[in-house]
Amino acid sequence: MTNEQGEDNKPVSAGPLQGVRILDLSAVVSGPMAAVILADQGAEVIKIEPPGWGDGIRYMGANRNGLSAIFSLINRNKKSVGINLKHPEGKAIVLKLIEKSDVLLQNYRPGKMEKLGLGYEALKKINPNLIYTSINGMGEIGPYAGQKVYDYVIQGVSGILDAQSETNNLKMVRTIIYDKVTALTAAQGITAALLARERGAGGQHVKLSMLDAAVYFNWPDLMWNYSFVGDNVNYSGDLADMYEISEANDGAIVSHRLGADTSGYSTEQLIDLFDQNEIPIARANRRQDVIDDPQIQASGILETIEHPRGGTMRQPRPPVKFGRTNPSERTPSAEVGQHTVEILSEIGLSMADMRTLAREGAIG
Repeated sequence: MTNEQGEDNKPVSAGPLQGVRILDLSAVVSGPMAAVILADQGAEVIKIEPPGWGDGIRYMGANRNGLSAIFSLINRNKKSVGINLKHPEGKAIVLKLIEKSDVLLQNYRPGKMEKLGLGYEALKKINPNLIYTSINGMGEIGPYAGQKVYDYVIQGVSGILDAQSETNNLKMVRTIIYDKVTALTAAQGITAALLARERGAGGQHVKLSMLDAAVYFNWPDLMWNYSFVGDNVNYSGDLADMYEISEANDGAIVSHRLGADTSGYSTEQLIDLFDQNEIPIARANRRQDVIDDPQIQASGILETIEHPRGGTMRQPRPPVKFGRTNPSERTPSAEVGQHTVEILSEIGLSMADMRTLAREGAIG
């Protein structure tokens, strides 16, 4: 890490979470995205993946040279170690790594980690100060608790499909909204647990479900008509009913509901008119327009990186900027097992040991 100057010309650290070690046993989106938020803030995140194939999201969506864009973003700034959790020696390695880890993050269905011998009750005996974080789909009890869950399942249960149309039609939200909301929630929960530990609370089991995160996220506005129990309630339309997309002669704008034909104006004319009257308005960008939006450009939100497999790529910078502890060095997403030798050497395994374990299928 370089030693740059922060506010007041005082040296900065490698990030506010420098010195925190996280074992990321999660896969797909909710867990890995939570971990990358912490990695972007300076934590050492060790991604534990199945040897060979790795996390399945490595291959999902837009890709180049075998690297998917989504994997590259939500797994940057991490180290990758290939470990077979079902192999006795693989499990033993994880138990050894736990001894000097601050956080374990996993998003298996309830009971899976216990079957592997890696549940909280087992691991807290090895490291009482461990922050053990469990993400699941529906929670640990109830009729849906054992169900396999993806984002669209939570969209269905949470009621958001009912809010995407002004008619009674149900419509999907065209992004994995609750995977990402859960990731943000989990990252905040982990940092809160780390703060509590610094204040003497010790380690603890941090639990959350995607459904919990979704309902909490939805409730303030989408569910305000269902917040009061009993009579004498003044019901209201949805907050989104106050806004609309209006066509211009060269695109569209989004603003408070106008109820007027704006197609004879350009987007710039409408933006200037509304701005003069301090009325919030924005050009309705198509996705391809976001990159060249003048505010995006001026703010430096997007950065160009060179990935050893993916080549030149465009990614958003970490959204939170720290005045005194901003990380000054970033690394691209790793190959499966790229750091296996480095990390396992730290716990005393020799190259001969590792070659034997690799032949047995325990590591990779």
